[in-house]
Amino acid sequence: MSVDSWADTARRYDYRQRTEHQIAIDTIVTLLKGHIDAKSAADTIASNYEPLLKQGLNPSPVATLWDVICDAARVLGNRKEIAARLIGLLNSISALKDVTDDHGNAITPPGSSVGVYWRDLPELTMVFRESGMDIEPMEYFKEGGSWDDQAVPLLNATTFAAMYLVDGHKPIGMPFHAEVSLMQGIEVPCDTPEQQRFANMYVPPAATWILLAGASIYQLCKTDYNRKDGAPGSTPNNVEWLWGKGRGYSLERWNFWRGRFSDLARTQNLSDEIKNIASQAASAMEKCGS
Repeated sequence: MSVDSWADTARRYDYRQRTEHQIAIDTIVTLLKGHIDAKSAADTIASNYEPLLKQGLNPSPVATLWDVICDAARVLGNRKEIAARLIGLLNSISALKDVTDDHGNAITPPGSSVGVYWRDLPELTMVFRESGMDIEPMEYFKEGGSWDDQAVPLLNATTFAAMYLVDGHKPIGMPFHAEVSLMQGIEVPCDTPEQQRFANMYVPPAATWILLAGASIYQLCKTDYNRKDGAPGSTPNNVEWLWGKGRGYSLERWNFWRGRFSDLARTQNLSDEIKNIASQAASAMEKCGS
């Protein structure tokens, strides 16, 4: 999809009809086409939202801005230059001066003391989890549509997310998303037709984390980032969890992932596309861990 086609659709949603949201979409289009730089785009967007933030509107209108950016990532994020510009925009927004009230106090989201505008990108972590990485369960499609159609948006968002893990300036939960993606993609069996259908959805994103952010993920493993031995996992349709030793990162789990990618690359019942990307991920892990 072209940037203009994405924007035409993005503008139509009722909850994005405020002038500030429409200006944000227009500015993002100009950025993604390379007509302005990330700092200029951040300045334009922030100057339109700051009066609303000072009014203390609840819910915060900035959540809709984050939703627009997540939407762009899900639709256009497979194009690395687009993903890089979106990341540059977020980095530039986080570098802006704090928004303050009449008493000089930094403004936080309504009802929350966690994070200030703009330096902490408050609420983006939650919005990206819900609007960027989440997909609807199969039951949602019983009356029409196809669960499998979510594979492309998920992969697009994962490309953006993996690049953000490497180049993003503020933490917005990417280590969590990487772990969940690897857990759902390669820490499960791949024997039945249903499990192979899950593999078509989840293996490419899992491999993408390694191919685009393998060195960063290896560092998380070397430092036992968020390691919680014995903590329960979460798998598609609650199938068997092959790892089963707890959550978080470790070198033992890194080696398990590498072995699983190698196994998937040799699994007869998977498509050549899935086997090829699994093989690429296994090779990339060998290089990172050597």
